[in-house]
Amino acid sequence: MLVGHILAPEKGERILDVCSAPGGKATHLRELMHNEGYILARDIHEKKLNLVADTAKRLGICIIETEEKDATELDEKLVNTMDKVLVDAPCSGLGIIRKKPDIKWKKENRDLESLINIQRKILEISSQYLKRNGVLVYSTCTISEKENLENIKWFIKNFDFELEDLNPYIPESIQNHDTKKGYIQLYPHIHNTDGFFIARLRKK
Repeated sequence: MLVGHILAPEKGERILDVCSAPGGKATHLRELMHNEGYILARDIHEKKLNLVADTAKRLGICIIETEEKDATELDEKLVNTMDKVLVDAPCSGLGIIRKKPDIKWKKENRDLESLINIQRKILEISSQYLKRNGVLVYSTCTISEKENLENIKWFIKNFDFELEDLNPYIPESIQNHDTKKGYIQLYPHIHNTDGFFIARLRKK
């Protein structure tokens, strides 16, 4: 739920959730927007998108549109049209290792490198959908620095974005030196949550 609060959507805004399924974050964004605005929830898997649509219908949500789309492929018609973009990227999932301990036996270095390439491509493509001064939130459920902070440093170096202070959007109990810089890494043994990373960036 921190992801939604850090994205901080407002009534009437146009929001793009590029890797949306199964839709928990998209429906939370709708709640924060009081069902006023527009949310485009995309995913590469049609079957998973059905979960988003079903949940939206069950909750009486009328501002979420679902669409099957590969987030690594540019959609020209959306360029410079969105107020905010959420990139909840596919990742190694190492942040949920306490729930799925077998993950550590299934991951190899070449898998991680492939994921990083995909994450960076999604960031590159998604950044183009934002209007000037728009906000992009990047999140993963991993504790891998290569997938998290190193990706953000690469992104800032290559694209006209800057990190933005998270403290106005999160509880004081989890504020620290890093959140002031614009990102947070959550750990199970420290925060009593799954391992998770969130960064907030603004387009210059």
